[in-house]
Amino acid sequence: MATVLASLAAARVAYPQTLVKPNLQGADIQTFISTYTVPAGGQPIADVISWGYLPLGARLMPGTKFYFAAGTASSTLNLGDAVAPARYMAATSVAAAGSAVADAQFANGALAEVTVVKPGDATDTSELRSVVAGATLLAGQVITLVAHYAGQN
Repeated sequence: MATVLASLAAARVAYPQTLVKPNLQGADIQTFISTYTVPAGGQPIADVISWGYLPLGARLMPGTKFYFAAGTASSTLNLGDAVAPARYMAATSVAAAGSAVADAQFANGALAEVTVVKPGDATDTSELRSVVAGATLLAGQVITLVAHYAGQN
């Protein structure tokens, strides 16, 4: 039987050895918890909710989730950044109370990381943000993003 090498094993045996980014091996795991309460009148379709910013080189980890109270029928949120609005989670219903996992970045080995920190710029990949779609968010609905990321602050 053959032994094949995945990326970290291949980096170790390469000559010369290849250094790997801390967000792949050896990084600290940080928490990122941000809560939003929808104001009176609701939150209209196409509005953007800014959850906050990740540091340069950060990578979201498995277990990143949204938690939400019951909202308006057909209302959805995604999770991404200015470059790729659904980088971490495609539009997902937030109509019924529950939770949703934001793990799209692991599909096909994409492994997104923050490469540009320019708040307010169209190339910024550090801002975690959601776009309201489907229907206006319900006034008073509470939505919390609990994220874990690998990186150093």
